Amino acid sequence: MSLQSQYNITEKTMAAYSPLDQLSGTYLNEVLKKAKVVVFDSGDILFEKNHDLDFYYYLLKGKLSIKKGILLSKTIKAKSDKAFHPINTLIPSEATVKAQTDGHLLLIDPELLDRALAWSESNTQGDADQSASQGAVASSDQHFDEAYFDWMTSLLEFPLFLNLPPANITELFEKFERIEVESGQAIIKEGDDGDYFYLLISGSAKVAVGGGDTILATLKPGAYFGEDALVSSTVRSASVTMSDAGSLARLDKDSFQNLLHNPLVRYITRQDYQEKLADSEHSAALLDIRSSSEFEHIPFPDCQHIPLNELRASLALLDKSLTYYLTEEGGQRSDIAAHILSQNQFDVFVLRG
Repeated sequence: MSLQSQYNITEKTMAAYSPLDQLSGTYLNEVLKKAKVVVFDSGDILFEKNHDLDFYYYLLKGKLSIKKGILLSKTIKAKSDKAFHPINTLIPSEATVKAQTDGHLLLIDPELLDRALAWSESNTQGDADQSASQGAVASSDQHFDEAYFDWMTSLLEFPLFLNLPPANITELFEKFERIEVESGQAIIKEGDDGDYFYLLISGSAKVAVGGGDTILATLKPGAYFGEDALVSSTVRSASVTMSDAGSLARLDKDSFQNLLHNPLVRYITRQDYQEKLADSEHSAALLDIRSSSEFEHIPFPDCQHIPLNELRASLALLDKSLTYYLTEEGGQRSDIAAHILSQNQFDVFVLRG
């Protein structure tokens, strides 16, 4: 029995926690599959002073004391209002955290959760558009493909895809073509023009130059290849041949270039944003699109708040004479919001860094 089963950590129980409550059931299930459970006993030190927080930490059972300095101390108890959010903001690095009772934490990868939130919202927005045009309500879960979810989780970690607007993910799903390949089949030939970007799903392949005389690398599932010639518009610098039969996902050159080089989302640093605000002639507004519970838990002063799932219906309330800056706390959901606003002729940037 897994720890998650043992402690009744399910889609139903975790749907009460923010921002997990923003995920469709299937995406929530996928996030929980990759989560970790940490069990602790009364008296355990969970976080030493100057600790790093590599995950989102949810206190599902137990009571913790947070001590800063000699006298200052506070407690967090599972099922309290604050515990229905990640407790990260409650345990600063200068504090020591000790368990007052037995209990357990759920640890979730922040990047995975950010992508899942963005993809879930992307599918929801796509379904809303489809429903509006067809007069029907579609379910976002019906588009879910667990295998593609895993591939995209890895794919979007590749540096070339870091600036891909999440709102384009549905299109990316559609553009990728899955192909079956045989052992010994040549996928890329040295000197040819670049035509596809490839993701190795299963099987293995070898990268070679000089007519196959020099082996540069062996590729395993999850590897990517073929991007260099597409980005630089040069010929293939090496050959790739399947060592074992398997399957590939490939993206054609035009789709690759359009999705990467023509994004609607524009980014701005915090410093540049502050310089813009200092310009008296620049009319700007800060916009946060997190859920209501997230915004209430960590609000921002002088910031307009519209949850992403209400943004399309609220466009008429926004002023097109303003430049909108989306908070970076919204993660990739802010990218989706920027995409929506850009499509509707708003001047918009996403804060980063």
